Amino acid sequence: MKKKIILSIIIILVIIFAVFIIYTLNNPKIAVLCYHNIGTVEEKNNFPQEQEWTIDVENFEEQLKMLKKHNYKTLTLEEFYNWKQGKIKLPYKSVLITFDDGFLSNYQHAFPLLKKYNMNATVFLIGNYMTEKNEKWSGNLKEYISKETLEKAKEEYPNIDFASHSYALHEPNILQTKSYEELIQDEKDFREKILKTDIYCYPFGAYNNDMINSLKQSNYKMAFIFGPTNKEYRKSSKKDDDYLIPRLNVSYGMNPTKFLVRLLLPF
Repeated sequence: MKKKIILSIIIILVIIFAVFIIYTLNNPKIAVLCYHNIGTVEEKNNFPQEQEWTIDVENFEEQLKMLKKHNYKTLTLEEFYNWKQGKIKLPYKSVLITFDDGFLSNYQHAFPLLKKYNMNATVFLIGNYMTEKNEKWSGNLKEYISKETLEKAKEEYPNIDFASHSYALHEPNILQTKSYEELIQDEKDFREKILKTDIYCYPFGAYNNDMINSLKQSNYKMAFIFGPTNKEYRKSSKKDDDYLIPRLNVSYGMNPTKFLVRLLLPF
C-alpha cells in the first residue's frame, strides 16, 4: 500500500513537471528586471529616503554572480525587441536588466560590475535631471548622470543601452495636466537635447491614451511600465502590448536564492 502511494506521488510530480515544461515552451516569457539606485551600506544609511529604491552593491553583485553561474543571457534592447517581434529565438534563461532614472550611482557602482561579468543592461534617463557635468563621486544617491558622463559611459561601457524616461515628465500625476501636443514636444526635447532613441519607460509607470498615442506618433517602438498594481510585476511575453511591457521590481534587493527562484517561475 505504501509503495502504491509513493508511486502515485511520483507520477503526479512527473505530470506536473511535464505540464510546466510544455507551458513554458509554448508561452515563452522574459523577466525584465527593474532597478533604480545602487549604493554601499554607508551611502544607503546617509540617504534613508532612498532605502526603498536602493539595492546594496554587494547584493547586486551576488545577483549578477547568480545569473552568471546559471548561464543566464542578459539582453540588449535590440535583442529583446527582435524576440518580442518573433524575429529571433532566445533561451528560457534570458533577462533584460533595466535601471530607471539614470542615477550617477549606476555609473559608479553598477556599470563596472556589469562589465566585469560581461552583462548587458539598459538605463532610462530623465532628461531635465541631467546637468552638463558631474563632479567627483561623493556618495550622493540623489545625483544623476550628467551629459558629459553619458558620453563617457557610451565609450567605456558599450554593453549599456540608454533610452528615455521622458525629458521633463518625472513628476507624480503630471499626465493629468499635459496636452497631447505637450507630450509630443517632451519626446522631441529628449531626442534633441539628450539622445536619439525609440524606446521609452513611463515615469512612475503612469500612462494614458494620449501618452501611448504620442509615442506611436513619435515612432517609439516599445514602452515599459512599472506597476502600478502587483499584477503588472511579472515576466513579459510576446503577447504583451508593445507599449505596455511589464517588469519585475527588484529595486529593493533580494537574496540570491529568492532571486533565482523568481526568475525560474513561469510568470
